[in-house]
Amino acid sequence: MTREPVVLVHGLWMNGSEMASLRRRLRLEHGFDVHVFSYPTLRDHAADISGRLADFADRVSVGHRVHFVGHSLGGTFVYRALSGNAARFKGNAVLLGSPLSSCRAAQGVMRWRALRPLIGPHLLREVTSHEERCWKGPGALGTIAGTRRVGMGRFFARFDEPNDGTVASSETVIPGLDDHIELRRSHMGMLVAKDVAAQVAHFLRHAKFDREGRKPIAVA
Repeated sequence: MTREPVVLVHGLWMNGSEMASLRRRLRLEHGFDVHVFSYPTLRDHAADISGRLADFADRVSVGHRVHFVGHSLGGTFVYRALSGNAARFKGNAVLLGSPLSSCRAAQGVMRWRALRPLIGPHLLREVTSHEERCWKGPGALGTIAGTRRVGMGRFFARFDEPNDGTVASSETVIPGLDDHIELRRSHMGMLVAKDVAAQVAHFLRHAKFDREGRKPIAVA
């Protein structure tokens, strides 16, 4: 059986090595052909990075549909690459703890001038942009939000809702999503969790999360 390719995209301050556990699980336990796209998280232009991501996906797809998985900031580049190439990719995508609608923690960091360089131009643009995202396909898009509050973000933002310590659940939701689910994982813990990998694999194949024994979560 042909293994469908999956492109993993890392988040802020990372280089892709942090995706090793998720990559291994998707390859060995769920039968995907997995590749990691790496990019500079603190420099370059967003349009150039999303363009390189699209080209990278073309190279690894070898004639098959290709799926995407983005973590945190990486998810915004997945969204950008897919939205700008609507007719180019027919696979599905899952975003893990990605601040698609806002990021209160990053906004909190921005209040401290000395700390602004730490979040870099890409995240800075995401939290200052007035762009209203709305998913229109053609593939399915699902988001996973963590609810284990372990992360530096809670020192810069006050959360009054489920969050992963860095990003609130509502910040991972935009109109047009095909599915959204919350799991008891922290922002970084999602990358090594067995249940997260299983949900990712299920969505990539079925365009929905595995809700057996779970209470459905409404999608805006």
